[in-house]
Amino acid sequence: MNRQDELPGRFEAGPATPLGVERVAESQTLMVLRLGRRWFAMDVRAIEEVALQGQVTRVPMSPPHILGVVMLRGRLTAVVGLEQMVGGAGMLPSGDMATLPRLLVVREGGYEMAIVAEEIHGIIEHAPPDAAGVAPAADAPDFVLGEFEWQGQRVSLLEARLLVAAAARLAGVASPWQDAVQ
Repeated sequence: MNRQDELPGRFEAGPATPLGVERVAESQTLMVLRLGRRWFAMDVRAIEEVALQGQVTRVPMSPPHILGVVMLRGRLTAVVGLEQMVGGAGMLPSGDMATLPRLLVVREGGYEMAIVAEEIHGIIEHAPPDAAGVAPAADAPDFVLGEFEWQGQRVSLLEARLLVAAAARLAGVASPWQDAVQ
């Protein structure tokens, strides 16, 4: 489904309350997703589409965070394991191909990649990260801007530009934002 399409399902436009901070008047629209036991959120403007049950083909000798490639609407798109990028274990079964539950296609500038998601909760409104939230853990990657509490869950707020730059850097590919991530 494209981001221009209406997103059906369990989407709630309820507020997300930052940890230890009162809600401010301005907010941003985020998509919330779960991978394993961790919850993540990303600005919806960076999300191109949500692909259901992507058939991923592994690429021999690729870095651990590149799970493979998938053909989406005639485009070959790299599938990135967010779990591996934040220090977790992989979730793909061994073999040349795997079918994943959902892929969140992120586009930033001229770069596109798909992120694996076990569950996509939907869209929420959230106070901007510069005005609210809790700083990420000291060992969190640069693309995690902070964390907030939502429905009793701790959610890591992802910055799409920094996530794309980190994935490219880890794969040895230059990106326009390569200096943004160390």
